[in-house]
Amino acid sequence: MNGSRDSSVVLPPHLASPATMRGIDAAKRMVAELEKQAGIVNELRTNNGGQLTVTGPLDGEIEVNVGGTVLCVPRKPLLLPGVCESVIAYLLLYHLDGLPKDTEGRPFLDADPVYLEWLRDEITNVGVADAQGESHEIVLNPPHDTDVSSLFWHELFFSTKTGLGTLVTKDADESEAAATSKNPIDIIKASASDVEAAMTDLVEAEKELKRFHRAIGPFFKSPDGDDEIRSVRVLGKTVSTTEATLAHAGRDKRLYATFHSGASVSCIRPDHFTNVVDFARRQHCVSPGSIVKPPTAQNQQQLAVDCGMYGLSMETANSPVLWADELQWIIEATGKHNVTTTRLFKSSRDGFGYGPFLNKVVGKSGLLFALRDGDSHRFGCFVDGPLTPPDDPLQTNLYDVTVFFFSLSGAYETPTKIEISEERQSVEVAGTQGVVKTDKGEPRANMSIACGYLWLGFAQPGPAADLSSCHQWIKKDLLPNGYSCSIDSKGSGTLAQSMNFT
Repeated sequence: MNGSRDSSVVLPPHLASPATMRGIDAAKRMVAELEKQAGIVNELRTNNGGQLTVTGPLDGEIEVNVGGTVLCVPRKPLLLPGVCESVIAYLLLYHLDGLPKDTEGRPFLDADPVYLEWLRDEITNVGVADAQGESHEIVLNPPHDTDVSSLFWHELFFSTKTGLGTLVTKDADESEAAATSKNPIDIIKASASDVEAAMTDLVEAEKELKRFHRAIGPFFKSPDGDDEIRSVRVLGKTVSTTEATLAHAGRDKRLYATFHSGASVSCIRPDHFTNVVDFARRQHCVSPGSIVKPPTAQNQQQLAVDCGMYGLSMETANSPVLWADELQWIIEATGKHNVTTTRLFKSSRDGFGYGPFLNKVVGKSGLLFALRDGDSHRFGCFVDGPLTPPDDPLQTNLYDVTVFFFSLSGAYETPTKIEISEERQSVEVAGTQGVVKTDKGEPRANMSIACGYLWLGFAQPGPAADLSSCHQWIKKDLLPNGYSCSIDSKGSGTLAQSMNFT
C-alpha cells in the first residue's frame, strides 16, 4: 500500500450497473455544461463594473448625475414588479460602478435629465403605491408622450424589458447551485426537467446580458478616455455630456469647442441648448438600424437656428446599420484575413442615385451590401468581387461571382449566414441607361444579385427612379434553422420585413 490511501469511490453493486454508469457520465457532462454556461453569465454580469448582488440599503437612495442634473432615485421601487424588468432598474442596481464619475465621485449618465427626472418621479410613485397596497403603472403622459426625446429615452431605458433583475437572481439561486454540485448520483436523482430549466435560464440570461451591454455600452466608462465628462454653464444652468458624445458630433463643430472653452454660454436659451446637446447624445448612443428625430420646441424656427449654430443639422439622423462586432462577424464569415474596411457608399450621405452609386463602387472588390427595412430588420449580402457595368450604358453585364447573404436582426435572433446554391453565384449590373430583366424578359431593376435574390432599383416595370426601391427573397430550403418570419405560398421567405421595401 506504500502508506497511501485509496481516494477512489467504490460504488455499491446496485449502482455499478452499465445503465447507472452511463447516467453518471451524463450527469458529469451536465455539470460541466452548466458550469461553463454559469461562467459565461457571471463574466457578463461583472463586465463594466457589474455587481452580482444589490448593494446598499433598500430604503436608501441612489445618487446619479444625469446630464449635469443630480437626481436621487429610491432604491426599493427599482426591485418592484413593473420596474425591475426595465433596463434603467438593472443599470442602477447592478451596473452603477460601470458609469463614469463626475468631479464629486457621482456616477454620470449621459442622458436627458428632463426625461430621467420624470421617470424618477414615476418610479417613486410605484413605491408609494406599493406601500399603500396599491399599484401604479408607468406610462408616458403629456407632454412627454409626444416629445421625441422622451420617446427615445423611454424606449431605451424603460419600455424595452430585460427581466435581468429577476432572471439573474433566479440563476444565482438555482442554476449555479446545480452547476456546482459535485455528486453525480445527486444529479441523477434530480429532476431532468429542472436541470434543463436551469440551462435554459442561463442561456436566456446570456442573451439578455448581451443585449443589455450593447444597448448601454455607450454610457459605460471607456479605456481610451472618451468617457471624460465635459460641462458648461448656460445662464446659471449646468449642462454636462461626455467627450465621446462631443467627438461623435464632430470636433470641428462649435458644440465641441463650447464644452472645451471653459467659458459660460449666454447667447442661447438653456432649454434650447439642452435640446441641442440631447440631440447629439441620442445620435451617439442610438442602436444600429435606428433613426434619431430632431428636437422640437415651441419656437421651432429658433431651435433650428440654434442647432445649426452649434453644427447640428435638424434633419432626421440615421444610425449605422452595423455594430462593430457584427462587422467583424461578417469579415470572419468571408474567411478573409487582415481585412481593411472602407465605407464606399452611404445612402444618407450620397443619396440613392444609380449613377453616383456606380461612380463610388466601380473598381472596388469585396463588396458588403448592408441594408435595413424599418428599425427591426437588418441584413445584406457579400459579393466577393467587383461590380462591373457594361461598356454600353444601354446594356447589362452578367458574370459569375461568389455571393452569400446574412441576417443581423429581424429574420433571425442572432447574426446568421445564408449560403446560396452554386448556380446563383452571380451578379448582373445594368448600364446607367439599361435595365436588368427577369428570365422572362420583364424589366425589373438596376442590379440583380444572386439571380434576383436581391434587386436594387426595383420596380414593375423597372428600373425604379433610384436605388431606394428594393426586392429581396430567398427559397425556404436555403434558410437555416431559426428563421422567424413567414413563408409565402411559393415557399419563399425574405430577410426584410416584406419582399418589397424601401
